[in-house]
Amino acid sequence: MSTLSENLTAIYAVQQIDTRIQRAKRLQSTLDNGTEAAAQSETAREKAASKRTVQHRVSGELKDNELKLETVEIKRKSYQQKLYQGTITNVKELSNIEKEIEALGRQISDLDGRILELMEQAESAQAELTEAEAEAKIAEGHWTNTVAAFRSRYEELTLELTDLTRQRVSAAAGIGDQVLLKRYDDTRAKAGGVGIGRLDGNACGGCHMTLPSTLVKAVKESVQVQTCDNCGRLMLP
Repeated sequence: MSTLSENLTAIYAVQQIDTRIQRAKRLQSTLDNGTEAAAQSETAREKAASKRTVQHRVSGELKDNELKLETVEIKRKSYQQKLYQGTITNVKELSNIEKEIEALGRQISDLDGRILELMEQAESAQAELTEAEAEAKIAEGHWTNTVAAFRSRYEELTLELTDLTRQRVSAAAGIGDQVLLKRYDDTRAKAGGVGIGRLDGNACGGCHMTLPSTLVKAVKESVQVQTCDNCGRLMLP
């Protein structure tokens, strides 16, 4: 039959496993699962999509104005040919053609100016789009890597927890006083995961408070179960 000291020592060994289990669970719960990276990637994609819309709009407007310019230039050239061919002798008609040529010239000038503006805008829009797409690609890569790292580490910790749980079951089954083990479990649940404290000089190894000399003596004698007056944890010499 196991002595009290042996049972307490065995329970202390169980606590070491419990501490590792608690640590693995805490690590698992704090792993970065990529939620923030996913949000950042989505924001970057939306930004790139917005820049793409602007680039398409500016490019489309530029092409439209270039086509208008081409049409107007053809029209003006047609009027100029009529004027220079000398086949039109009617003064009023000649005057109307000249006015039309002047109007088309002003339209061409306006279109030239607008095209120059749009060319600058198109260049700027393309540069911003290229930058936004690069940022989106980086953000997506970061998200992918974060999720991959999360899954890998989560699986590692799951395997570790499975192994530790087996160790815990085996270690707990070997304890002669199961009632004392139950007491340890209840205490551990109330005391932040630590149910037994090894005596550290004259202090409790759980809460580190100095213990009365009579309690220290009783713990060392291991005649009966002793608990810390401060934290209530089981005491092990």
